[in-house]
Amino acid sequence: MKLLKKLTALFLAGITAATLGACTKEGGQSGNGSQNQEEKDQIVLGTSADYAPFEFHKIVNGEDTIMGCDVALAQKIADDMGKELVIKDMDFNSLLTELDNGTVDFVIASLAPNEERKEQVDFSDYYYTGGVCCLVRAEDVDTYTTPDSLAGHSVAAQTSSIHEKVAKDQMADSPLVSLGKVPDMIMQLKTGKVDAVLMDKDTADGYLAENDDLAQASFEVFYEESTCAVAVKKGNTQLLEQINETVKEVKEQGLFDQYMEEAKAQAPSED
Repeated sequence: MKLLKKLTALFLAGITAATLGACTKEGGQSGNGSQNQEEKDQIVLGTSADYAPFEFHKIVNGEDTIMGCDVALAQKIADDMGKELVIKDMDFNSLLTELDNGTVDFVIASLAPNEERKEQVDFSDYYYTGGVCCLVRAEDVDTYTTPDSLAGHSVAAQTSSIHEKVAKDQMADSPLVSLGKVPDMIMQLKTGKVDAVLMDKDTADGYLAENDDLAQASFEVFYEESTCAVAVKKGNTQLLEQINETVKEVKEQGLFDQYMEEAKAQAPSED
């Protein structure tokens, strides 16, 4: 009888231990998963690598490599956080959606922090201030001398970019052609499918240097929100604070100007 009681007690103890062990394991996995999410060793950048010198593709040692001054900033952010940088290249107009979905951790893509975007995501302090440029065919540079002179003539801008807003605000009488990729806009300009293209000045300089048949329009294009900042998911204050620390250092030490010059030298020729 005593032996039976002992065996029963051992059996019950075994069941209890197994049950507790299973609960502890399940809870531990959940806890570790959460911790790994917070302390993961990679950080994922979302960008649209068709906008030299900010972000672009180049074959390096036989491999397709994404580089540029924005990518250099992203690498600096990752290094400062002690993480490996992973880059996801996608269409510009998908970036903020993917950020909200959590498939990327932050976005750097020559992105202007306008009021509409601020409703979707949180932005870092600005790291770059640029200007808007209007490109036309060289043969038309004396024809299109003001925004009004483009009335009735099509103007291309990248989909979801601030340049779409510039076109709508300052060239309201010009049909707007929105395209996902900058090289496509340039091709349409060169082939006469559009009559002008709006883009960032530093990006335009690269195309002008390689294309004698293109020219910068003689008129100035002004836009008060021509700064660039890093985007993070709404409410991700911890990551935003870490990014702002890096942005502050980069600005104080003039590193982004250095990144820009290096990117311009590395950028592939545009045909």
